[in-house]
Amino acid sequence: MSLFSSRSPRRFRGVHIYTSERKDKLDRLVAEAKREEQIANGETPAYTPDIASYRGKFAQNLKKADPNRKRLHPGLAIALIVVLIILWHYLMTGSFRF
Repeated sequence: MSLFSSRSPRRFRGVHIYTSERKDKLDRLVAEAKREEQIANGETPAYTPDIASYRGKFAQNLKKADPNRKRLHPGLAIALIVVLIILWHYLMTGSFRF
């Protein structure tokens, strides 16, 4: 009975089926040769980032919530708020009377 449970969809895996690694490698070699030729001629080559080197970097650098991090106790947080309200009232009126 699936009244209280819902199935989550499968994760997307973007694997290219029709790719040629040989052609990709050849394209990189041609681009590198053109870049070196521009440098040899004294021209400044246009910057083209290597997209493959950026793949997965964002997900690797995400920081997960640290389960060992010490959190503020709720009672302490409420006491701190009350003290700050009393201090604010004293600064506004000049007395501790409410």
